[in-house]
Amino acid sequence: MKHKYNFIYKSFCLMICVALISSVLYGGDYISGKMIGVVSDLFSLKSDFQSADLSVNNAFNNDSTTTFSPSGFGGGGYNVVTYKNGTPSDILALMEEAKGIYKNLKKTGNIKEQQFCTSVTGTSYGAVSVNNRTDEDINIKNLLNKTPEYKTITKDKPYILVYHTHTTEGYELLDLGWYSNQYNSRTKDSKKNMVRVGEELVKELENAGYKVIHDKTVYDSSYNGAYSRSLVSVEKYLEKYPSIVLTLDVHRDAIHYDDGTKSKPTAEINGKKAAQVMIISGCEGDGVEDFPEWKDNLTFALHLQNTVEENYDGLMRPVFFCNRKYNMNVTPCSLLLEFGTDANTLEEAVYSASLIGKSISEMLDKELEK
Repeated sequence: MKHKYNFIYKSFCLMICVALISSVLYGGDYISGKMIGVVSDLFSLKSDFQSADLSVNNAFNNDSTTTFSPSGFGGGGYNVVTYKNGTPSDILALMEEAKGIYKNLKKTGNIKEQQFCTSVTGTSYGAVSVNNRTDEDINIKNLLNKTPEYKTITKDKPYILVYHTHTTEGYELLDLGWYSNQYNSRTKDSKKNMVRVGEELVKELENAGYKVIHDKTVYDSSYNGAYSRSLVSVEKYLEKYPSIVLTLDVHRDAIHYDDGTKSKPTAEINGKKAAQVMIISGCEGDGVEDFPEWKDNLTFALHLQNTVEENYDGLMRPVFFCNRKYNMNVTPCSLLLEFGTDANTLEEAVYSASLIGKSISEMLDKELEK
């Protein structure tokens, strides 16, 4: 037993030394993103990413896309088809540039395409399914028959706020079926991270005539406190623009299996690959407080899920309903949207954002016509 504790102590000291060196070479983001993962591995507390809820709940502390690999180059395999149909020119340019990068990478693990559907949940009605991780009994049919609390829908004033608590989350650039730890998708480059996905969402909303505030601030230079920092900005926007009712926090997920495989939630929409989208809606309970009107947010979430699925069958993963706030208590129509995972491509995520933007506009337009 004494030898075991000596080993743990020495390993911990070694970990601190590595962390300090990494801080110099890679900056504070490296430490904040990886320290907890190292401790977990040291004590055999490895996170299991086999379900979406674990990847969401651990999102603050564990993101394997920041892993540094000292391994050599080559051996990854390389075969790329560039799809030009409907893909924005800036995305095509990034994909072309990535060809020269990816061909020098060494394969770390496989990427598995999956489609998460109603069969993985126990709560469903029509086109809507919910992964209910709370003690609340929800009646999907009744909530779909209720109009969301849109308040006063307007095209004259800012009505929608799009922001990114985990701004630097990013994607693969090429669809190869494998990934390399030598490629780090996390980036502050707004052309490649969640800001680019948000821009596509905003474009569709604005094309429909809605005024949208797009906050492109980076909140996750350190994961710790990211939601608190984004909340400060959200509250300032709501104070400046009281007409805002919809707030959409745009993210991406990460689902990693024990064998090193990454999951890529994918749907084919109109002959083109799209990253599946997961809505997160929260409620009080299990220590979560000050969220008394959570059912309004859930109602909005279910209506959006239903509209998207009617338009683009298979695009949506089940709604993830959990005891969390994630700043969703600020308005009755506040949601967190996960566009694919780190294994999806930026092209797929941007395509999905376009489809979601069209569906939200459709929902709001129907209410305006009444």
